[in-house]
Amino acid sequence: MDPFERLPEVPSFTLTSTSVEDGQPLPDAQRAGKDISPQLSWSDAPPGTKSYAVTVYDPDAPTMSGFWHWAVVNLPATVTSLPEGVEELPEPAFQLPNDARVAGFAGAAPPAGHGPHRYFITVHALDVEDIGVPADSTPAMLSFSMSAHTLGRATLVATAETPGPERIEVTRLIPAPADAIFAVLTDPQGHVDIDASGMLLDAEGAPVERPGDRFLVHMDREALGDVPLGKYDVEVVITKLTPGEEIAWTIEGQFRPYVRHVYGYRLAPADGGTLVTSYYDWSAVSEQWRQRVSFPVVPESALKATLGILERTVRRRAA
Repeated sequence: MDPFERLPEVPSFTLTSTSVEDGQPLPDAQRAGKDISPQLSWSDAPPGTKSYAVTVYDPDAPTMSGFWHWAVVNLPATVTSLPEGVEELPEPAFQLPNDARVAGFAGAAPPAGHGPHRYFITVHALDVEDIGVPADSTPAMLSFSMSAHTLGRATLVATAETPGPERIEVTRLIPAPADAIFAVLTDPQGHVDIDASGMLLDAEGAPVERPGDRFLVHMDREALGDVPLGKYDVEVVITKLTPGEEIAWTIEGQFRPYVRHVYGYRLAPADGGTLVTSYYDWSAVSEQWRQRVSFPVVPESALKATLGILERTVRRRAA
């Protein structure tokens, strides 16, 4: 969504920056913690411009109103640049409180794992010398006040993203002893029984007992309908095994290098049974695979579904 999409169309003019490059990630200086306002220079504003306002706005923030990082008002028409980390503004200009309620520039801080955010750095050319907002007003109120006085608008759009944890964990209390649950998890056929994806058709091999043990799984990727791989085999390689407590594995398939994402279960005694945590970790995946595949390939919902099927499988085997 373009935050200016529903505003009246106005001419653009030239805006440049030595701090920020249009379409590129924000430098560390413009991130939270350093909170250094970007250098800006502008030219060719429309005739009749009597003042400027500068705003920095994130429409992708997890709110219903985005997030205002900076708002400068009443810059004289003779001013056509601001230095990086501006401390003193030419009179009668001043800074409004941003959405962190600080009269200054708030660096970008998108929530971890929320994906890329866009930062609209905009210089607004106005037809009045004083836009008429009080010093304690909000940037949203400034935006409303400017809507009838904007002659032109120049924008650079930068981005920022905070990587989220490269691991998903879900937990469920299963009313069964740990050894009964572990018997399913160490049995190759048990992996087929608890599969929530529909991809695992069958398995071959003895129950695993230690790290390094392997078994064969027959797959059918067409069950997902995402990649036309059809039917093929993979080897499950145990990477961690502590009887009754934890088991983890990775997959070795037909493509090299191997992906090296890890699946696993942790078990802990609890009132009424065993607390089982299913996890999926892609932190060791190489950059080569990250460029080819979007991770995680297994959603949290699938891990939750598998835990439910695991409980049902344990109960059926005990019957």
